[in-house]
Amino acid sequence: MERYQKLGSTFRLLRKNRHISLKQVATDEVSVSQLSRFERGESALSVEKFFIALENINVEMKEFMDTWNNYQKTEQIRFMSSLIDLEYKRDIQGFRQLLVSEQEKFKEQSSNYRHYLNIILLQGFICKCDSSIPFPKKYVEEISDYLFSTEQWEIYEIILIGNLYLFIDVPLLHKMGQEIINRRDFYQEIGTHNDLVIMTLLNIWESCLHRDSIVIARYYQAEIEKLLHNETKVYERTIYLFLLGLQEYKEKYALSGIEKMNQAIQIFKWLGCTNLANNYTNDLKKCLH
Repeated sequence: MERYQKLGSTFRLLRKNRHISLKQVATDEVSVSQLSRFERGESALSVEKFFIALENINVEMKEFMDTWNNYQKTEQIRFMSSLIDLEYKRDIQGFRQLLVSEQEKFKEQSSNYRHYLNIILLQGFICKCDSSIPFPKKYVEEISDYLFSTEQWEIYEIILIGNLYLFIDVPLLHKMGQEIINRRDFYQEIGTHNDLVIMTLLNIWESCLHRDSIVIARYYQAEIEKLLHNETKVYERTIYLFLLGLQEYKEKYALSGIEKMNQAIQIFKWLGCTNLANNYTNDLKKCLH
């Protein structure tokens, strides 16, 4: 049913953009009522009737598919945007509601693997909100299989790694991080991709430090430093400063490490980033105890 709705919505959008009424589209082969039900997602059209309807609104199949793909991308953007607010609030119930919604969509549209990946991503957010909930090992395997069978990692693939890194063992996480770094020339062409790459690598670096994988952590510290030449990246540079302090602390340079972490916390306070300052203050306290 959901697939019919999206096809029908795309058809209706193209028809209305051309100021064509349903009566003008209808023929002996396809009636107004059939077209109306199709646009509302209540029923499908046969292939023959669908092509007749497309011809009657002067739309080529390529244009229809381009519009359909943009519709799909817009839906995914809405989904990703909703995650930001829920994560900030740590709204586990909101994540659970989205999870149920994606599960229903995947049942109706099992060929659309993106819905299944969304299910895995949402489960990761739920587990981060409540650490007593285990993250299924099979999800890590499925995400790994998906990523390493995907030729070009776009923004969604980086988001998967950047939000599921806590559940991935360091050797596999390091392999993913190296893949991102090897493709960084592509990501630097697109600002949003580049910003996301930096944050994902910061997350990987932090995860390596907390798991005492210091040698691998040094690798990410050096790679991230190359990406932070732009002084306007205050947020990323401040997190870098904190993690550099954490790394020094782990490497037994306790005083200089603590000083750098406190400097980063102070920067967040000066900028009025109270939540960030509190979060990193808590991280520092955990580190010292």
